Amino acid sequence: MRSGNRPEFEDQFTNKHLHKLPFFMRYRHTTTEFTMDAHSHRGYELFFLHEGSGHYINGEYVHTFHGNDLILIDGQHMHRSVPTPGNRFTRSFINFLPECLTPETNKQVVQLFGTKHKAEHAHFVLCKQQHARIYALLVQMRVEYESRQTGFVQMICILLTRLLEEIHFLRFNHLHPAADHVGEYHPVVRLIIDYLSVHYAETISLEALAKHFYISPYYLCRLFKKTTGETVTRFIAHTRVCEAKHDLVFTDLPISEICSRIGFTDSSYFGLVFKQFEGMSPKEYRKMHRQSPYLKDGE
Repeated sequence: MRSGNRPEFEDQFTNKHLHKLPFFMRYRHTTTEFTMDAHSHRGYELFFLHEGSGHYINGEYVHTFHGNDLILIDGQHMHRSVPTPGNRFTRSFINFLPECLTPETNKQVVQLFGTKHKAEHAHFVLCKQQHARIYALLVQMRVEYESRQTGFVQMICILLTRLLEEIHFLRFNHLHPAADHVGEYHPVVRLIIDYLSVHYAETISLEALAKHFYISPYYLCRLFKKTTGETVTRFIAHTRVCEAKHDLVFTDLPISEICSRIGFTDSSYFGLVFKQFEGMSPKEYRKMHRQSPYLKDGE
């Protein structure tokens, strides 16, 4: 139900951050009495409570939390936290737009946040092991978000995908994923992502990439896939499409010029790859997002 989502409750602070990047992260803790007004905003929100207690109003549903909680929020629904006064209240927020995710991950988002989703299933009380696993991902995301190194957008999208996969697994399988599913990034993979984030528009052979990092093509493919969940080829394609989406919305460059700028030599092939990721043509994407009222707010 969205009838209570009146404009005066729009969280413009969050909306403006999501206008600049498709995700927004915060980590907060308070030791004095804390109150939050009911609000709504673009996209979706993951609310993690690390310590504290109280209630969370999520649309028409009220969750009671006690620490080590995770709440899934459709940002268009009115929501607010009501912590117990006087206690330490530590939490993390991740706001994100589905456009930064692959179609496969967006299917999981629909299952987690969609209209068939029941509000009582939006609240996870995490055991110590689950909280530790998810917190490890949050720490990696926060480091990337705050350091803003080359390729941080792509890296956060990968980490967000893994986080959503973890949540989806907990929601629908009621089991603990394999212990090695969440781990630290191999330093070579971090370097490869940095390199590809700069050279994505160039023609890069797997052999040349492996030679650049002094490893075999087989080991590079295996390590990259295990760490990111994507092949090198798909990662490059996804990076190109992300760049194209920015140009389609925020510039007046012809689509043929965007195609060439991001490394595609054939406009038809570019359109095919773009549609595989976004479910529509570049022209349709530009038309749809140019009409979005959020793009008229300015920076």
